[in-house]
Order: sequence, then structure tokens, then C-alpha cells
Amino acid sequence: MATARDPEKTRALILDVAFNEIYARGFQGVGVREIAAKAGLTIGAFFHYFPTKSSVGYAIVDEVLKQGILERWIRPLAAYKNPLQGILKTYRKTFDDWPDEYLARGCPLNNLAQEMSAIDPAFRERTREVITLWIDELEKHLRRAKKDGYLEASTNTRELAEFIVTLHEAAFAMGKTLNDRAIYASLYNALRDHLKAKAAVATEG
Repeated sequence: MATARDPEKTRALILDVAFNEIYARGFQGVGVREIAAKAGLTIGAFFHYFPTKSSVGYAIVDEVLKQGILERWIRPLAAYKNPLQGILKTYRKTFDDWPDEYLARGCPLNNLAQEMSAIDPAFRERTREVITLWIDELEKHLRRAKKDGYLEASTNTRELAEFIVTLHEAAFAMGKTLNDRAIYASLYNALRDHLKAKAAVATEG
């Protein structure tokens, strides 16, 4: 267990415990005492690292969720000469690997955005920034695909990036609502067909 003599690990432990508790029960369903107890810390130790419950929530968005988006959806695309193939393969891997126990939980970023945006402007701004970053970084790969002849020259890469991010989030939301993994395959097919219609060359995911 992390101790006060290991501040980086202690802070990371609090973030990890808080993320998992909030993902399971919602931000408003979890208290600071529960987070501290699960981390094996005192309330005082928690507040040493995060002065408020909101501050740990902000750190989850700024650090955990932002990096998670980049690691899951963006960085893998650099390995593909044709980014469209990477988008399809990344979607398939993500939802094939998504644990059944998380099916009814949905996307942790979207959950926080839906729960907290109307209550706390700082949450709204932070989640907006992460979604915007996701779209921005995806668009860079779509522009690369267009430049290299994998996308039709007439393609609006911004609109396509927004569509893809929306579809990814819809897959999580529909899986959560329906509690059925079949929706992941259905939306994969829709994404594949949409990209094929935009592609300048054959694309297989």
C-alpha cells in the first residue's frame, strides 16, 4: 500500500480507487469517506491530496479519462498506413474486449458528462475538452487518410471525426441501456459501411 512517504503512489492510488467507485456508482453515489477507506487512508490523507471531492473528479477527467481516450482510440491509429482500417480494428478490439461486468456501466467519460455537466460548470468544461481533443486527434488521422488517398477528396474530415466519436459513444450508451452486447456488432457494421462509402479504396476492418 502507498504511504505518505510515497506521495506519487498515494495520489495515484486515490485516483484509481475513486475512478472505480465512481464508475460503478456515479459521482454523487460515492463519498470521500468511502474512497479513503477503500484506499486504506484516513480522511485527512485524502484531503492532503485532493481538497474536495470535486477536485478528485476533475483529476479523473483531466488525467485518467483523457489518457484513456488517447490510449484506446487515438494512439493505435499511428500503426496503420490506412487509418480507416485502424479505426475499424480499434472499434472491434475495444468492444470485443469490453468486460461483461462493464456492459451496464457504459462509458465513464459520458457518464460523468451526463451526470455532472448540468450541476457543475467545471465538469462540463473538462468533459467538453476531452471530447474535443478526441475529435481533434481523430481528425488528424482522417486528414492523413485523405492526403494519402484512402478517403474521397470531397470528405469533410471534421464532420466524419464527429460522426465516428458520436458512434463510439452511442455504442457504449446503447449497450448500457439495452444491456446487450449485440448492439456493439450492429453499430460496428454501420461504421464499416459508412467508412466504405467514404473510402477511395477498399477498406476492411
